Amino acid sequence: MAENRGDGSRLANVAATIKIVIKRLGFGHLLLWIAAALGQRFSIHVFVVTNRSIPDADPGDLGDLAAGLEARLLTCQEVARFFTREQGYSYQSAFAVDALARGDRCFGVLRGDQLLWYCWYARGPAPIFDDVYAAAEFPYLYVYNAHTDVAHRGRRLHPIGGLASGRFFAREGYRAFIAYIEATNLPPLIAARRMGERIVGFAVIRRTPRGARCFTTPGCRKSGFRLIHRSARLQPTPF
Repeated sequence: MAENRGDGSRLANVAATIKIVIKRLGFGHLLLWIAAALGQRFSIHVFVVTNRSIPDADPGDLGDLAAGLEARLLTCQEVARFFTREQGYSYQSAFAVDALARGDRCFGVLRGDQLLWYCWYARGPAPIFDDVYAAAEFPYLYVYNAHTDVAHRGRRLHPIGGLASGRFFAREGYRAFIAYIEATNLPPLIAARRMGERIVGFAVIRRTPRGARCFTTPGCRKSGFRLIHRSARLQPTPF
């Protein structure tokens, strides 16, 4: 009986997820979600590549939501102070050290000495996994690992950080942010749609014992997004 209840619970979770996908992302993404979920069983990862133009807007457009907050680029010393964890997805010290060594930059939303939201911005190729790197060609800027502190979710910190970082990087000549999201990772996909990010293509990576093989659709390449094998010569994207 316990096994039957477990099967019923799993079916209920799948049914609930399907409803969310259809309601928030549409029936077309449901088919993609199913294909991506099946592909993971064979070490195949499907990514949705999005592009968001940097708007001519100011964080003040969000009104009182931004009151009392500071949005800016973090210094290396601040990154070392905030990113101190040994394990986990967020605030991991080893990850931050590697990112800074590549020349990547971290933009954050702070309240006093608390880091509430952050996102990393890569000036050159950044690793996905194994021997595959992701990069964007100027004037597109590759962004990754956006994160809102659990205690402060629901405050629209992602739009605040996105607008503020857009204003900052626009001064360097960038015109759009480009990112990828795994097709089965629903929360960031829903957030991307809410932010008005445009799907420009898809990327597929298959991991094998001999290394990873990758493919991107023409829309990705037209929007400046590319996947690079580690064996290729890695050069920073000019800015």
